[in-house]
Amino acid sequence: MRKQLFAGALVVAVPALIAASTLPPLTFGAGSKVWVSGTSTVRGWRCESTQVSGTADAGSTDIAQIGQARGELTIPLSTLDCSNGTMNGHMRNALKAQQNPTIRFRATSVRVTPSGAEGAVAMTGQLTIAGQTRDVTINGTAVREGNSLRVRGTEQLTMTDFGVQPPRLMAGTMRVHAPVTVGFDVILRP
Repeated sequence: MRKQLFAGALVVAVPALIAASTLPPLTFGAGSKVWVSGTSTVRGWRCESTQVSGTADAGSTDIAQIGQARGELTIPLSTLDCSNGTMNGHMRNALKAQQNPTIRFRATSVRVTPSGAEGAVAMTGQLTIAGQTRDVTINGTAVREGNSLRVRGTEQLTMTDFGVQPPRLMAGTMRVHAPVTVGFDVILRP
């Protein structure tokens, strides 16, 4: 009798596990954006990119069904725009864009904790900026919008942790401060 129950459970469970493991990854859709903002001795600044690519192996856009996931996000530095050509040049030089043309976040663990219609998201993985990779945890929120999953959040980083020297201009009288805020508002679609 036990063997029959076990065999019956396998007949039901194996196809379900195979189907779950072969679900296509979610991809970043139109409307996704990532930005970096900070301050200097002169003013605040913000650089933004809407060219976000990558995938998330979440299996679903239903927050209650995600639990654990993984993913990767890439932003070409050439698309990060500060709305000021001179500032774009200084930013790309500071980030060593010629040698390292992308910023990448590889989330090895994405944990979603549902709370009503939203979910708290904790993404742990490796962030690569200017050729330097560091372990980080980035927190945010997720909400299902139709057939999509919208994930938002911000995280404070320090440029020098990634080997990035904050730009100094005008004989050092204008300095960019090392702490920056990285923000994201991304839409994931099946």
